[in-house]
Amino acid sequence: MLKFVAVALLLAACSVWGDQCCTPKQWESFIGIENTTAVDGMIKVTQSYATESYDFDKKKIALVFPAIGMRIVQDYNKHMMYTIVAGMCFTTPWPAPMFNCVPDNATLLASFEMGGSGGLMIDQYDLQVFLPGFKGYMQLSRPGCLPISQTQYFDSYVTMYGFTNVTEGIKDPSVFDIPSPPCPAMDIDNVVKPLLFEPAHP
Repeated sequence: MLKFVAVALLLAACSVWGDQCCTPKQWESFIGIENTTAVDGMIKVTQSYATESYDFDKKKIALVFPAIGMRIVQDYNKHMMYTIVAGMCFTTPWPAPMFNCVPDNATLLASFEMGGSGGLMIDQYDLQVFLPGFKGYMQLSRPGCLPISQTQYFDSYVTMYGFTNVTEGIKDPSVFDIPSPPCPAMDIDNVVKPLLFEPAHP
């Protein structure tokens, strides 16, 4: 399903090493999501929200969608994604890379000021280096390297993410837990197709 995910984006107080922007190694955020797609010649727009927990030390990202009772865990050590919904659990391969810093080869598309003179400076990067195979962009604040938004295009989908209430640290580490015994493999596209995408991360 989530041929996108993760990124869902970044955090509360980022650290900057030299000219490189790096996010905290552990952070959580509220994410507003708008997904637009073409269905039978009609434009369909769905909106949802989630909380994201990012742990670079454990190499895991968790997304919780409270409105639909779904949780997604991306394990970058095992390169697997686990979708837990309606008392069931499914797995799909998750080969996407996990970033903690903006890569040296990231393409800066534009820099602009939001809110007028003295407002928030935004750097906009091409999404390809963060999510190979996806077109789009991600926006980070400068200074601070905080996530602002992410837009990604895939097939007939356009997904936009907005990040708010970013805090450093993980409140509940069990958000990364997966059911036992191991989840069976399944084509998750057919289970939660409206949520085909998610955020990326440096």
